[in-house]
Amino acid sequence: MTTLLHESSTGLRPLSLDEVCRDLADLVRLARPDAFRQLLRLIAGQAGRLVNLSEWASILGIGRETVVSYLEVLETSHIIFTLTPFAGGRRIELTTRPKVFLLDNGLRNLLIDDFRPLDERGEAAGPLLESWVATELWKNLPAGAALHFWQSASRAKVDFVIVRGSRIVAVEVKAGRLGRPVLSKSVHSFLAAYQPAATLIVNPGLSHRQPAGTAAAGEVEWLLPIHLAARIRELFAEERAE
Repeated sequence: MTTLLHESSTGLRPLSLDEVCRDLADLVRLARPDAFRQLLRLIAGQAGRLVNLSEWASILGIGRETVVSYLEVLETSHIIFTLTPFAGGRRIELTTRPKVFLLDNGLRNLLIDDFRPLDERGEAAGPLLESWVATELWKNLPAGAALHFWQSASRAKVDFVIVRGSRIVAVEVKAGRLGRPVLSKSVHSFLAAYQPAATLIVNPGLSHRQPAGTAAAGEVEWLLPIHLAARIRELFAEERAE
């Protein structure tokens, strides 16, 4: 497994892009290292968007199969992970296309050359916080659970859906500082269709809980990013205790 940290005289430091590519070249034969670097930048710049492999192949000037093979290298090296769509069958889901996230936000910041704090990024704050939440959920995913996103034919969207057995937890990301608890139409649509055990709205400014307002659905919770991992563990610990 390729690591994103190298030892130096002062301890651990983040890998540079060249070092990431060199480490991976030791594991596999990269026919187009220049395209591989550009692919990493595409992933960083399009976090949270649906993947269009044919479009990426055209941008990179390589075959679609080569893009797929490079993504497999990155995933098996634990540099990226693939998020697949949730299809519960109660609404017509729109897509079978996945999303791809980098597992290290420091590497993402390096690739897009942006190290500003969240509250200084404007419209770029949303993708950054979504990428961070994706990584936190991936790291804290309960045993036996799967992580997805949801998008319906009517364009309703939920950023993340955790599924273990019959238990569903929805996670939505809002980078803006919310002044009051308001649910989007997309979240309302998901609540009505799937009655999740809990719905978490991750945001930097509001902590609040209230009933979902939909029969059989659990509470809706607005919570700060720092509390996300612990809350996920609590929700699935509650499931074991039931």
